[in-house]
Amino acid sequence: MNIGIVTSFLIGGLLLLAMLHLNNQVTQHSTEITIESIEKGHANTLRRIISQDFNRIGFGNGNKISAFVPPYHINFKANVYGQGTKEIKWQFKPNVQVKSTTNPNDRVLQRVQAGSGSKPMNFHVVDFRIIGYQDNRGKIVTTDKSQIKSLRVRVVYESPEPIPMGTGKETYHKTVWKKLFVPNNLQLN
Repeated sequence: MNIGIVTSFLIGGLLLLAMLHLNNQVTQHSTEITIESIEKGHANTLRRIISQDFNRIGFGNGNKISAFVPPYHINFKANVYGQGTKEIKWQFKPNVQVKSTTNPNDRVLQRVQAGSGSKPMNFHVVDFRIIGYQDNRGKIVTTDKSQIKSLRVRVVYESPEPIPMGTGKETYHKTVWKKLFVPNNLQLN
């Protein structure tokens, strides 16, 4: 057998393996970027809706918080979309697992707006917490709905599908968002 042909096959085989490995890494990285982009879109939509609702607590007819069960539940009235005052309820259900994703940590966060034809909006999140404060700086915690001047919302969101890692281990990309809301209408007493 010719040593030159054997050497050529070995070098060609090594180059082919290197190209396959590079292709696999590029595909994996592309998958991670796509999943992360989709996840950021979902998380941004949820953040916009929460911000829209919580900044308008009490807007319209002087309505304020009607129920507050920390850390998972709040009801309030607000004129969120300029179409009249509506009752809005945010409720996290830590015991209800989401069936539409493969993430075993996903739970149901539900937003319900009272009114004709309104359907509940369900989101998949890992955790959702609301803390009420007696001051507008978020320092003095309260559970009394009539004393609340500000609210801190914390949302933990993970990708609905696992991201395959190079080690063969699948992980869920996590995003944590928290914000202190100081609705103007809660400052008036």
